[in-house]
Amino acid sequence: MDWKKIVFFAFGLMILGGLIQWAGAKGVADILKTTNPVHFTIAVLLYPAALAAGALRWRTLLKALGIEASFSKVMKSSLIGIFFNNISPGAKGLGEFIKVYDLSKEIGEPYGAITASVMMDRIMDLFPIVFMMAVATIYTYSLGETALTIFTLILDVIMLAFSAFIISLLMNEKKSVSTLWKIFHLYQRISPGGAEKRRKSFENIANETIPLFERDFNRIAESKIYSLIAIGYSFLYWLLTIARYYFVFLAIHYPISPQDITVVLVVGMVVGMFAIIPGGAGIIEAANSAVFIVLGINPDQAVAGTILERLISYWAPTLIGSFIVGESASSPNVNESGDES
Repeated sequence: MDWKKIVFFAFGLMILGGLIQWAGAKGVADILKTTNPVHFTIAVLLYPAALAAGALRWRTLLKALGIEASFSKVMKSSLIGIFFNNISPGAKGLGEFIKVYDLSKEIGEPYGAITASVMMDRIMDLFPIVFMMAVATIYTYSLGETALTIFTLILDVIMLAFSAFIISLLMNEKKSVSTLWKIFHLYQRISPGGAEKRRKSFENIANETIPLFERDFNRIAESKIYSLIAIGYSFLYWLLTIARYYFVFLAIHYPISPQDITVVLVVGMVVGMFAIIPGGAGIIEAANSAVFIVLGINPDQAVAGTILERLISYWAPTLIGSFIVGESASSPNVNESGDES
């Protein structure tokens, strides 16, 4: 990890420290000391259960392309992807590329096909997310929280607009190629020499990789049964995520409703997309705590619950992922295949 990321992480930890101080360090500490170990253990176990649902969704979409990959390999590549997403700022694109590379290396399948499965995987995730956005907006409106309702609506529009843009690119080969060359021309303005050195690579992507990707993407889209199974896994993933939040707050003796959790998840997703700090460290904790407080939850309970949840879903997986990445990097490459075929 370079020094810039370390600085950003340090800044995130400072935000987290300030959040604890604001809520009352002693009150937060007292709540954490009395955490129910059984409920907290259930919350911890629900995290890998949700990851397994996500891995099964991806594996289902790979099967739609006739690609066989063991669950263990798909899970390993997913964990590596999560690690790189957690140490990257913004919309979490780096982890998706890394997991494509890792699985391609593991099973010897072309990048284009696996990339198509990952992109479709993201689209399958939109079905429960759109449902959750609708629930969050209706719920905040029913509470009479006008400011939060307007804020949620704005986040809905941002998320849907961004998703529509990406889907329009994925579904239209001409748009994909056009966008690729716009990126190239922007690169050319910034670094003319570097762009010219890589012109051949851009041409290869435009003439070969994108058409192959479009073919595989359309094959998955046409596989109705596989798509329905994948959507089912998406809903399961988010149900397990909501359950994890529920048991975290149950562990600190402050049960909250699934609707409250849904609102926080929607806000956290969009905040994470635009956070400049890797993984939104500190920022997501602050945003989630703020939303819980607006929804009527005590500040010390909101902060304590948010810290425990992020410990399970962000800090621990980032640490574990670093070991998996290190082990993967040190192991010999069994198969370096990944060329388009």
